[in-house]
Amino acid sequence: PTGLDPRMTSRQITFEADVQGITPMLKLATVTIPGRDAAYSFTCDEGPTLGGMGSAPTPLAYFTASIAF
Repeated sequence: PTGLDPRMTSRQITFEADVQGITPMLKLATVTIPGRDAAYSFTCDEGPTLGGMGSAPTPLAYFTASIAF
């Protein structure tokens, strides 16, 4: 892409995640990128058959979507 230094041969990308358990299956994750003023929060939950409330996507749903991205 325009502006990309052609001499660059590697880069390091770091994310930090803080996860809080709201209920046994409901989790709230906040992901930050060190050095940037960006933070993203999202929740995950399991369905009732696994002891959750089904109130948010499952961890596997997030994982599946990440492959498509």
